[in-house]
Amino acid sequence: MARGMMRYWVVAAAVGGALVPSAAMAESASADSKAQVYSPIQFAVLLELDFGSIIAGSSGGSVVLDPLASARNCGTMICTGSFSWSRLSLSGSDATVAISYAPLFYLNGPGQPIGAELTYPGGSGAQIQMTGGSAEVQFGAILHINPDQLPGAYSGQFAVDVNYQ
Repeated sequence: MARGMMRYWVVAAAVGGALVPSAAMAESASADSKAQVYSPIQFAVLLELDFGSIIAGSSGGSVVLDPLASARNCGTMICTGSFSWSRLSLSGSDATVAISYAPLFYLNGPGQPIGAELTYPGGSGAQIQMTGGSAEVQFGAILHINPDQLPGAYSGQFAVDVNYQ
C-alpha cells in the first residue's frame, strides 16, 4: 500500500509542475514612442483692417478688400482715403498650422451694425507652413453697407485661431 501511495504523489507533482509557468516560457515586447513639442504660437498685428472713408448714398452697397489683388472695390459707392488689409505676423515652431475664423463679424457705430465677411485665401481651415518658425497672413473682407446707413465712425473686431496640425 505504501508503494501505491508513492505513485500517486509522483503523478500529482508532475501534473502540478506543468501548470506553473517557468521563466523560460515568458516573452517580452517593446514598442517605440514619440512626441513632438511645439513653441506656443504668437501673433503680432502688423496692419489693422481699414476700409477707409465711404460715401454710401441711400442704396448702400459693398466694399471689397481683396488680399490677393491688393485692391479695394467700392462698387457704386465712392471710397476715399487710405485703406489696408489685416496683416498678422505669426511665430512659433517650424510646422504646418491651420488658420480658422468665423466668417461674419459686425462693425458698430451710430446706426445699424454693418456686416462684414472676413476673407482669406483658401477660406477658414486653410493650412500654411510656418517656415523657420514664422509666417505672415493677410486678410481681406467684404463690408456690406446698409441702405440709408447713418454717417459716423464704425468699428468692430474679428477673431482668428491658429493651431498646429
